[in-house]
Amino acid sequence: MKAWGLFAVIFAAAFALTACGREPEGAGTAPHIRWRAEQEGALLIRTNTSMLGPVIDAFRARYPKVEIRLEDMNSTMLASNVVSDVLAGRPGADLVWSSAMDVQIKLINDGYAQTYRSPHRRAMPDGMVWRDQGFGITAEPVVFAYNRRLLPPALTPNSHADLIRLLEARPEIFDGRLAVYDAEQSGVALMQLSSDTQIYPDAWRMMEALGRRKPRLDTSGQRMMWRLATGQTLFVFNMNQSYGRIWVRDHPDIALVTPTDYHLLISRVAFIPRNAAHPNAARLFLDFLLSREGQAAVAKAGMRPARDDVDPALRPSPPGARPIRVGPGLLANLDHERREKLLGRWRAAMEGAPRAPLDPHAP
Repeated sequence: MKAWGLFAVIFAAAFALTACGREPEGAGTAPHIRWRAEQEGALLIRTNTSMLGPVIDAFRARYPKVEIRLEDMNSTMLASNVVSDVLAGRPGADLVWSSAMDVQIKLINDGYAQTYRSPHRRAMPDGMVWRDQGFGITAEPVVFAYNRRLLPPALTPNSHADLIRLLEARPEIFDGRLAVYDAEQSGVALMQLSSDTQIYPDAWRMMEALGRRKPRLDTSGQRMMWRLATGQTLFVFNMNQSYGRIWVRDHPDIALVTPTDYHLLISRVAFIPRNAAHPNAARLFLDFLLSREGQAAVAKAGMRPARDDVDPALRPSPPGARPIRVGPGLLANLDHERREKLLGRWRAAMEGAPRAPLDPHAP
C-alpha cells in the first residue's frame, strides 16, 4: 500500500509538472483531434476580417491536409448565417471570426457556440477567453488617422482632450473635412461609441464637437482612408490601427496617432459554432491561432496579437490602453432600450452630418 501510495504521489507530481510546464510546440492539439481534423480535410471560416493571408498561409504550410475556405462578410450577415443554419438544422461554418465583439458574445450567450479548452488557454491574457467558447485573437488599438500634409504637427491632437480643444478653438480647420464611422449602420462603431461613453467623462462633449463640424458618416474603412490619402478628408476619428497601418505603408501623407489619455483595444473574437461541419479542423485552427506560432502569423498579417509574449516590439502595451474584455459585459451594448438611448443621443450630436452610401461589407 505504501509503495502504491508513493507511486500515486510521484505520478501526481509528474502530471502537475507537465500541466504547468512549458507551452506545447505549435498548435499543441491532442493527437486524436489532429488525426480527425486531417480526416475531415476541410475548414470553412466565415469572417469580417480581410487581413488573414499570412495566417492562412502559415496554417496551410503546417497542415496541408486541411483545405481552408474563407467567406468574407459583414458582422450582421455572419450572425444571421449562424442563426439560420442552426434553425434549419444544417451544418454551419467551422469557425466564425469577427471584430464585432458584442455580436459574437451575444451568439455565444444564446447557445450557438461549442466549448473547447485549448492547450494554450493559460497563455492567453486575462479577459481574452470567455467560457472556453469565445476567444479574443487580437488586441488592436483604436487610433486617430490624419493627413500630415494638411494638418501640421502643432495642430495634431495627441489625445481626446486635445481633439476637443482643437474642434472648439479652430473649427474652420475641420469643417466638412472629418470622417466618423456611422454608429447607426456599423456594429463595430456602435461598440466603440458605447465604450467611449463609458470610459471618457467628456465623450458626449467630444461627439457634439465632432458633429458640429458636419463629419462624413461612413461605414467603409477603405473609403475613409482613400479620401484621407487623397486629401478630401483631413482627419478620421476611431480607426483600427492594424487597418490604418496598411494605408500608412503605401500612402506617405497618412499618419496615425495613438491617443495618450486612453485608447480602446478591440479584439477579433472567434468561436466554433455548435453545428460546425468540421469541428476538429476548427479546433486545430483555433489552437494554431492561440499558439506562439499562430500569434506571430497574426502579427505578420499586420494585426496586434492578443498575447504579448510573441513579439518583443509589442511589449508593453501602449500607455493608456483600455482593453474591451471578451465577456458578458458586452451584452449591454445589445440591450434594445440602452441601444436606442445611445443612438438617439448620437443622432442628435450628428444632426445634419452627410451620410456616405452604405457599404455591405462594413464591419
